[in-house]
Amino acid sequence: MLPDYLPRLALLLLAARLPQACPVGCNCFKGELVCSSEDLVDVPRDLPENATEIIFVETPLAAIQPWAFANASRLSKVVFLDCGLRSLQAEAFAGLPALEDLEVTGSPLGGLPGEAFRNLSGLRKLTLNFNLLQVLPEELFQGLDALEALHLQGNRLQRLPAAIFQPLGALCLLNLAQNLLGQISERLLAPLAGLQTLKLSDNALATLPPRAFWGLGGLRELFLDGNALVELPEGLFSGLGALEQLWLQHNAIGHLPEAIFSPLANLTFLNLQGNRLRALPGGLFRQTPSLARLSLSGNRLENISGDAFANTPKLSVLTLSHNGLAGLPPGLFDRVPRLAKLYLAGNNLTALDGWLFRNLSELELLSLANNQLTALPTGIFDENFRLFHLGLQGNPWRCDCHLAYLLDWLREYSDHHFNLQTYCASPQYLAGQLLPALEAEQLVCPVSPGSHRARAFPEAAEDPSSIWDPEEEARAPAPCTYSSADGTVALACDREVCRWLRVRLSPRETLAGPGLTLNSTRDWVLESSCGSVRVTLSINAPGGGG
Repeated sequence: MLPDYLPRLALLLLAARLPQACPVGCNCFKGELVCSSEDLVDVPRDLPENATEIIFVETPLAAIQPWAFANASRLSKVVFLDCGLRSLQAEAFAGLPALEDLEVTGSPLGGLPGEAFRNLSGLRKLTLNFNLLQVLPEELFQGLDALEALHLQGNRLQRLPAAIFQPLGALCLLNLAQNLLGQISERLLAPLAGLQTLKLSDNALATLPPRAFWGLGGLRELFLDGNALVELPEGLFSGLGALEQLWLQHNAIGHLPEAIFSPLANLTFLNLQGNRLRALPGGLFRQTPSLARLSLSGNRLENISGDAFANTPKLSVLTLSHNGLAGLPPGLFDRVPRLAKLYLAGNNLTALDGWLFRNLSELELLSLANNQLTALPTGIFDENFRLFHLGLQGNPWRCDCHLAYLLDWLREYSDHHFNLQTYCASPQYLAGQLLPALEAEQLVCPVSPGSHRARAFPEAAEDPSSIWDPEEEARAPAPCTYSSADGTVALACDREVCRWLRVRLSPRETLAGPGLTLNSTRDWVLESSCGSVRVTLSINAPGGGG
């Protein structure tokens, strides 16, 4: 017989192995709790002692009382997502020595007491995004010596106390984006010597003090986009030798000091899209040899100097789209051999230098869309062996002999990803035709009468042989494509046989015009570099036109 105490011992051991009950309104997963009940109006008092993370999602919690989590001292992460929090009382998170990550996002939280985060000396990440915070007390971050990331995005902050960041010497990331900040003081960021990422995007900053970023020698990313900056003061980026990425897009900058980027020798990414720049100072990028990605799209640039990118040998992505560029100087890209993506769409380019892309052997993508190009020089892409993406749409292409090189090139690389919506704008009889679908013989350059050695054919010529000399034709290269001066009639011939005839009797834009009536005849004189031919077309209806 077993001793009497053994059954009781077994019950005690079993009880020791049973997990602590999960609080009502929560789900428990090995130390992690997710609480999302609509009935949860306070922090549960029966939290498991071994809980390490708790997340409240869409609960009606309105306030966090002092020492609300005292029964779960092992918590390292506490999160409130889209809850009804309106108040965090002083010492609301007291008794959590292991807390490293605290987040309150999407609550109607309008203010905080200065002691809200007291004694959280181990806190490394604090997120207070998309609440209704308008003012922060200067002492709010006292004691948070270990804090590495502070997120205050999407609130209603209009100003910040000058010394509010004084305790945060270990901070690496500060996110103040999407607030209402109209200015920052010179001393505000100075204590953050270890800062690596600073986000000031989408505020109302119209000016910046010249020493706004002094002391941030370790800063690698700086976001100033989406503000109202009109100019950047001289020396603004002094001391930022470690900066790698700079975001300045969607401001109102109309002028840049020539040396503004000179301190940024390690800058690899610069976005100036959507400003009001009309010109680039000649030496703007002279001291940025590491620059790899540059966007200048959506400005008002009309000209660029030939040496604008002379000292950016690592440039791989360049965006100049949606400016007012009417031309590009020869040699502009000669010193950027690593350029892989070049965006020139949405300008006023009417012609390109034939050697413009000659040194771009790494070029993979080129956008020339929505310009005023009618033709491209022969050989312009001969050095671009890796060009797999080419945008040509939205140009008034004149599909004549000057476009023969482009058509041949497109066919040679037909397996590449080229924009196929490239249409002819002229001549009239090809308007609206897809360029890649044309035959080479259709790309005709009409020759004006009397412009070569053959004589123009008079309407009442009695001797057709005076127009078409067989001996002269035998000496001519084959094939030859003859056309009328207006391009409405074209004839392609080899030395002995004509292969096709295209005739458009009236303009494409209208059904009316100089057409041919039934039982009538019309003559054309077609010209080419081979000579001239006469074409006679008769339309005869059987039975007199019935």
